[in-house]
Amino acid sequence: MLGRRSAGARRPRPRAVWAALITSTIVCLVIVVGVLIPVLTLIGAADGGTAGALDVPVGGIVAAIAIGYILALVLLALIVTVRNGPLAWVLGVAAVVSTLLVSLWPLVAVAIAGVDQVQDVVPFIQDLVRQYVPGA
Repeated sequence: MLGRRSAGARRPRPRAVWAALITSTIVCLVIVVGVLIPVLTLIGAADGGTAGALDVPVGGIVAAIAIGYILALVLLALIVTVRNGPLAWVLGVAAVVSTLLVSLWPLVAVAIAGVDQVQDVVPFIQDLVRQYVPGA
């Protein structure tokens, strides 16, 4: 009977699970403060510097950030439920990757929107040149 556990007794969580949870949470918070906030500040400055001419897809950015951070929170919450150290680390790394990708997404979204805007401007400029430059 020494090697048996009672039905109600649960084995404690290994230290690796707690280490994964704490480390992943801290890294996710550092990414939010060190990556997302500067990225949003940069986008805001660029939009302000162009007097609103830059088309910033705010709705898409907010939706992506919300979905990515909810996913990261779910992954971090799943760490609390597992008792396997390696699985906890996999979940923690997935949460960090989700946070990092979502924090960098606003740059990609604004770049794509900027390229779309430039593609709309080029034909307009070509028409102006044809209209006002003789022989063009």
